[in-house]
Amino acid sequence: MIRVYKNNSSIKFIIENIYEDFAIRKQKNIFIKPNLGGRYPIIEGENTASDIVGALCEICIEGGCEEIVLGHGALLNFGNNRYDFKTLLKHSQMIKLEKYKKVKFLDLDNSNRVKINIKGFEMSLPEILTSHAYVNLCCLKTHMETTVSLAIKNQMGLLLAKDRMLMHRTDLSRYLAYLGMAAKPFVNIIDGRIGMEGNGPHHGKPKRADIVMAGNNMVEIDSLACLLIGIDYNSATHIKNAIEEKVGSPVKNEDFDNIFKKFSTKFEQPSVAFEKYRFLTVWPNSACSGCIFSLSDSHKKIKRNPIKLLKFIKKLIKANRIDIVLGKDAERYASKYSDEAIFIGNCTKDFAGAKKGSVFVPGCPPEIENIMRALLE
Repeated sequence: MIRVYKNNSSIKFIIENIYEDFAIRKQKNIFIKPNLGGRYPIIEGENTASDIVGALCEICIEGGCEEIVLGHGALLNFGNNRYDFKTLLKHSQMIKLEKYKKVKFLDLDNSNRVKINIKGFEMSLPEILTSHAYVNLCCLKTHMETTVSLAIKNQMGLLLAKDRMLMHRTDLSRYLAYLGMAAKPFVNIIDGRIGMEGNGPHHGKPKRADIVMAGNNMVEIDSLACLLIGIDYNSATHIKNAIEEKVGSPVKNEDFDNIFKKFSTKFEQPSVAFEKYRFLTVWPNSACSGCIFSLSDSHKKIKRNPIKLLKFIKKLIKANRIDIVLGKDAERYASKYSDEAIFIGNCTKDFAGAKKGSVFVPGCPPEIENIMRALLE
């Protein structure tokens, strides 16, 4: 079953409809997994909004729910205390929900786990999935590595950092499908009141779609969301793989036709690279958030230092063009890289060694100071 609700009333009214339509009222214990992947300052549409989580908590409590657990993990644990669990709750404003006695917060990095093996991929899932009705609450976003970040992709946050990093280094799209086989939400909610288009999930632009979607089939709701924002869901390899692995079935043509005219809003699709300044191009490929944000933080530190920023700009002008390459699929656009390419992270090591004149910055992810040195020298 799938439902699309127009954002023409209060978010509480929309959640009340989802609460009834999907029989959430029958659940006494609920686990909510939002999308809190953005680093502060957070772009609108990047994270699950606190008001929709708050509305869900309030309605469930009014309906007699005994316990609501809001769970998330730190952001890849790559050594920056700003991104630990408590800080995530603060910056996302989810901490406001502590006013409800029945709401608890669970740091998934320190939660009890159950080991699962799906076709040779071993993962540890939070034990709470076995005792609570699981609500997968995500945003309507495009994604530079997976085309979209919706219900299936949001589940990646259930895993430990080491498993997430392994997925990025090996076969992210295939393992997302396997994760979909192992973890089955009671209901998926996609908040598209304000989503993100372009180079999401962190460097895109807010986009108003004014819809909220709900469904109990991740493949169905993700495929419909793709079509509503003008994306062929088969171009999102993890959705295609999930269909092949029978995680669920895509939306039926007749259902889509009935919904399209009322709710469609075309989103700008992600690009394979994005330009910074005039002479610098960044190629994320299949990089994880660790490398992406280490690069982003190094750039921010340079911008805050006028002397270093001037040195950086002079280097760009002198080189005429510099490409920064991340991710395990570095070879994918090899013919487009300049000779003075900078390769960030261990995933690029093999290709960087074969590229004459290139600079390689090791690490998983690399230290910010080492990236800065490569950008400035």
